[in-house]
Amino acid sequence: MKSLSVLSSKNEIKNLVEKTIEFSNKLDLQPIITFYLEDKLLRNLIKKLDNKLGKLFQENKFNRERFIQDAVKTLVEEDQKLASVKDKIINKKYIQYIYYAVPIDNVEVTIVRNNWVPPRAIILRGKVRFTFMPHTTFSELEQKINTQNEDDIIVEFENGVVINYERKRNIFTDFRNTSEVLQSKEQVIVTLAPTLDTYLLAAVIANNVYPWINRVRITRNGENLEYEIISGKASKEEVINGDTIDPLSKAELFYDYKAGKKLEIESIINGIIYKLPGI
Repeated sequence: MKSLSVLSSKNEIKNLVEKTIEFSNKLDLQPIITFYLEDKLLRNLIKKLDNKLGKLFQENKFNRERFIQDAVKTLVEEDQKLASVKDKIINKKYIQYIYYAVPIDNVEVTIVRNNWVPPRAIILRGKVRFTFMPHTTFSELEQKINTQNEDDIIVEFENGVVINYERKRNIFTDFRNTSEVLQSKEQVIVTLAPTLDTYLLAAVIANNVYPWINRVRITRNGENLEYEIISGKASKEEVINGDTIDPLSKAELFYDYKAGKKLEIESIINGIIYKLPGI
């Protein structure tokens, strides 16, 4: 798989990539973080999706938004694994927090979007910090909060819904979005932002589980985060085949590929590096 090996060519993150590969091997994971860095696998995926989405693309080749909306519906309705969450996905029965959520306690999450770094998830239970930026370590995060260079918002979840929160400072993140999320009774989708050591590992795990129907436990031990896939783990072959890519990402990949919108590998790599805390 090319994802991590391509990233390892960048000296500034070489050690992080090597550590991610080591963690991935221990967890028996296929080391993929995004199909944008997997040319051969992406071509195979597009070919496989052509029977389902090819006609739809021809009908909507000049309307990306309409295509993606209809393609997601098609993919979800045809995937028996997603039958229990079909209504939630198609009718968007959730609310999105547009910034970052950092696990500060033992949490359980469900990965819902997995073709980018970092992945998006529903916090099933546990406490997180809502932050404007990801952070290298928990010590750095606390230091930023203490010096008022980061928001101070702790949120507790149960079954994906906010059940308690403490908002002492909310000046960096959008106040309106934060308020809507904290007051909502819908499940919340967040951008999952662990500390640097496992930032890429979270993306690998996200690609090794079925979207929307997985459960991942994240345990904090001081400065470290440990991961356990409780349910929804896919086989390595399914990961390679793109079976675990979430429906929205599949629709986006298909449209952009068919429309000739090719992202340069270097741009993708730089985009990932840009999102890494402290790099």
